[in-house]
Amino acid sequence: MNVATYNMRKGGSTRSHWQRMIEDHHVDLLFVQESYPHEEHLPPLLFPALRDRSVWANASQNKWGSGLFSASGTLTPLPLPNYQGWVAGAVIREPKWLSDGESILAFSIHAPAGAGSYPGQVSRILDEIRSVADGKNIIIAGDFNLTISDSAISKRPIQKNNREIQRRLAEEFGLINCWTEANPNQELAQTLRWTKDSSIPYHCDGIFVPRSWGPRLQSCVVLSGDHWDGLSDHNPVIACFGDNS
Repeated sequence: MNVATYNMRKGGSTRSHWQRMIEDHHVDLLFVQESYPHEEHLPPLLFPALRDRSVWANASQNKWGSGLFSASGTLTPLPLPNYQGWVAGAVIREPKWLSDGESILAFSIHAPAGAGSYPGQVSRILDEIRSVADGKNIIIAGDFNLTISDSAISKRPIQKNNREIQRRLAEEFGLINCWTEANPNQELAQTLRWTKDSSIPYHCDGIFVPRSWGPRLQSCVVLSGDHWDGLSDHNPVIACFGDNS
């Protein structure tokens, strides 16, 4: 099973991002931000069950927004009213990558600019997720617009309020950070290259899954190279899990 998150930058102008992730990298669960609607990225003739497998909403007055895609199971939208389009939520029922009869809540996050600091915005988003989660298993992934992984080796100092978000995800929600778990004692990989200065390393995109999934986690990588540089100023993050047994 592969889980990925990808900020496509102002919609994803080539409309190829979803299909490349799903077909080329065999992604089973895709979290997207700054994406055009799913039907623009995935042709209905090639993905006939798209309506049941995806959710998406535009953010504010933008033509782009956040979304989710699952290769199996059925998605029922679970929006956060105060963050419509910035956060796409869904109940995923009976996906093949979970045991029979199970469901899970999934949230694709894009911390919005304005109306306070990014840590403050993410903290309020987590408050709203907690209010609807009701103790159920959840996955949270996306562009948090803050340093979302911890490491003793980092070229950027990790601010205290960033670490507080990391703590909440671990302690309040019982989630593990896939990149940190799979890459212990490694320098944080760059997930945002900045359009004004791409040399500044910034690790703001991440995937958080239930702690019980930890033994199945095989790898978590950030895809990079000229191909990805031309598609977005963010790089996709992909976590790979072994079979559920």
